[in-house]
Amino acid sequence: MSSFNDHKKVLLSLLSQYCPSVFYQLCPADAGFPRTEFELKQLNVEGVPYEKYILTLNCYDKRQSETMDTYIDSLIAAADKSVRYTDGFYYQIYYQNDRQSVPEADKALRRIMLTFEVRAYTRSDN
Repeated sequence: MSSFNDHKKVLLSLLSQYCPSVFYQLCPADAGFPRTEFELKQLNVEGVPYEKYILTLNCYDKRQSETMDTYIDSLIAAADKSVRYTDGFYYQIYYQNDRQSVPEADKALRRIMLTFEVRAYTRSDN
C-alpha cells in the first residue's frame, strides 16, 4: 500500500529528469531559475480501478527563455500517455492540453502552468 507521499516521490523523480530544479509546492527563496513547483490534488472518483490525481506544474524563469520552453516541451512529450512502474503501483499520465502563461507581479519572471491527470493503479503482479 502506497501513501500520498510515495506518489509525490515518484512524480518528483519523473519531473527531475526534465526540469532543472523541481520542488513540491513551495521552493526555497534562494532557488535559482529555471525552476518548477508542483502540486498534487487527489480526486475522489468512484467506480474506477485507480486513484485519480491532478498534477499542476508551475514553471518559472527570468524573462523569456528558450531553455524553459525546451524543457517544458521535453517534459510534455515524455510524460503524456506514459506509464511508470513502482513496486506497488503503475502510473498513467495524461497531459490535459493546458499550457497557460500566467502573469506575475514581478515582471522579470515568466510562469507557465501545465496540468496533467495522473492515474495510480495498484499492481496485481506483485
